[in-house]
Amino acid sequence: MSDFRSWLVLGRVSNLTTVWANALCAWILGGGGNYQDLVTLIGGISLIYVGGMYLNDYCDVKFDHQYRPERPIPSGKVKRNTVFAATALFFISGTALILWVNIDSLIYTLILLALIVGYNLIHKHTVAGVPLMAACRTAVYLVVGAASLNGVNPSIWGAGILMFFYVLGITALARNESTSLKASAVGYAFLIVPMIGALYVAGPPYEKLFPISFCLAALWIAMTFSRAHKSGTFIVGKTIGPLLAGICLIDLAILNSMHLVSFLTLGLFLGFFAFALLAQRYIPAT
Repeated sequence: MSDFRSWLVLGRVSNLTTVWANALCAWILGGGGNYQDLVTLIGGISLIYVGGMYLNDYCDVKFDHQYRPERPIPSGKVKRNTVFAATALFFISGTALILWVNIDSLIYTLILLALIVGYNLIHKHTVAGVPLMAACRTAVYLVVGAASLNGVNPSIWGAGILMFFYVLGITALARNESTSLKASAVGYAFLIVPMIGALYVAGPPYEKLFPISFCLAALWIAMTFSRAHKSGTFIVGKTIGPLLAGICLIDLAILNSMHLVSFLTLGLFLGFFAFALLAQRYIPAT
């Protein structure tokens, strides 16, 4: 029987708080609502996320045998057929939880599932997988936003689009982290788009907390690339985990640009960020 940690590694659970940050951002932008519903939505989105990660390893087994033999399936710690069954279970359970909260979220959930499946089927064969992965994150905002008090609105779309570009940048970089190929220069540019967007939306005049959240996100991106250089060589793999954790800071900056951050929400997003970094020490982010 496979050990529990192998399933955690398989599901990249160290990234879960970044999904929670997306969900909370969309919930606040949508006017909130019953927080028990938010918790249920986060549970559903989390199950779908982990199921998507399971499907990723199921589909990438040939690649992992060659480049990442330590992964749970090629190493023999987890059976491939069991991973497929777990994927189906998580997708169905996650969808059921979301449907329990709000039927309006169902269409966006089905779109999210289609994006996840599409990405996993093609991403090792074509660059078209990169925008599909980024679109998965945008869909999270729409799933949660549809169940909020005001429903999906322009602010939710705006946040989802800014996050689309950030994840587009990460995914463009991550395509080469397990090979000897150089990182895509386009990936760097996409990471900056949400920072420019947040700065534009914020003002001036700027809310007093905005410079804090904006500078945190900007400095974290800069530090990530600075620390990824070792003996004059840029190591792509060292940027992916920290940049994924930075999703929480990007969400915070987006919310702050729309004057929707209190000290409580500031603490929550910083907590999500810190937990992601801590979890990545034990469970690889990719």
